[in-house]
Amino acid sequence: MSDLQIASVTKDFGTTSVLKGVTLDVKDGEFISLVGPSGCGKSTLLRIIAGLETPTSGNISIGGKDVTQLRAADRNLSMVFQSYALYPHLTVAENIAVPLRMRQMTSLQRLPVLSGILQSARTQKDNIAQTVRHAAEMLEIAALLDRKPGQLSGGQRQRVALGRALVRDPAAFLLDEPLSNLDAKLRVQTRAEIAELHRRLKATFIYVTHDQVEAMTMSDRIAVMMGGEILQCAAPDVIYEDPDDIRVAEFIGSPKINILPLERNAAEVTMFDQVLSTRFSIDSPKMMRLALRPEALKLTQSAPRLTGRVMHFENLGNEVFAQVSLDSDGSRVTLRAMPAQRQKLGLGAQVGLTFNLSAAMIFDTEGARLRSAELAVIRAPEVA
Repeated sequence: MSDLQIASVTKDFGTTSVLKGVTLDVKDGEFISLVGPSGCGKSTLLRIIAGLETPTSGNISIGGKDVTQLRAADRNLSMVFQSYALYPHLTVAENIAVPLRMRQMTSLQRLPVLSGILQSARTQKDNIAQTVRHAAEMLEIAALLDRKPGQLSGGQRQRVALGRALVRDPAAFLLDEPLSNLDAKLRVQTRAEIAELHRRLKATFIYVTHDQVEAMTMSDRIAVMMGGEILQCAAPDVIYEDPDDIRVAEFIGSPKINILPLERNAAEVTMFDQVLSTRFSIDSPKMMRLALRPEALKLTQSAPRLTGRVMHFENLGNEVFAQVSLDSDGSRVTLRAMPAQRQKLGLGAQVGLTFNLSAAMIFDTEGARLRSAELAVIRAPEVA
């Protein structure tokens, strides 16, 4: 296994710039997810790493070796595609064995007639069969080795695709939205299996997904991409709790983070004419935005910071989500509540909301995090 470096990679298709100077270092054995909305460039970046696309500029290095100009076949990387890319006429065992046969057997040894005559071919076939069975046992598909892909479920096909990647003993595994074709229940099971496989192999994984749950639950680090750039790359809990950019805060987290307007007049900062702090620096922007995760909002009947009417709720059993239309400006915020509070959240119910300022994040109107402004709010006595 090897570490991998992406240095100032750009990619243009005609006049369209898809990647804009992406730089990322992936440590040996690390699981990194590239996450972002459709069209942000994450799959293009993965294809450039794999050698299936050529960057317009920049470099790709694997284990300290520049591989930017190497063919995909010479990079020792295994890629798992969204579509599985299995050969329908081959058995599971034969599909898994394809990369081994191509790398370890000569063109003569692969010929059906000679493969049964040449001693070297028989030895290679035996070694390959042993490797395939070992991979199948690791992925718990040994009982399926004689079946064709058409006889398998989506989850089983995905394991076969993983097995085919696994037998190559690659420098890194590249996975391009491998769970998108699975149903919700199977997706949960398979992502746990992939995470467990990563822990067993201690291999380098680069995983592309638009599903933030996959990224949050599987990754050592998450690289959030938008508009052909990496906005932030950090551990999942840092991405969720301490985002650098409001676009990261809005993309990661379900339900979406709540954004409320702030206005500064001298050192006094207000939200909907309610004073939050009187100790802001006069260097802070006049207009800012306050971000609160749904779990940071609490129901209250005394001195609420926000009031509004429940417009929609979702009862998920162990928790309840309620959308509240604010009396101040008609905008909506989402509250995450416990089932015991369900009776207070009926449609049309008038509710009061409060929050602890220490849970707030503050951004400027361009989306950049204002940590100095947050300190001014958190350290100042809260104004009722």
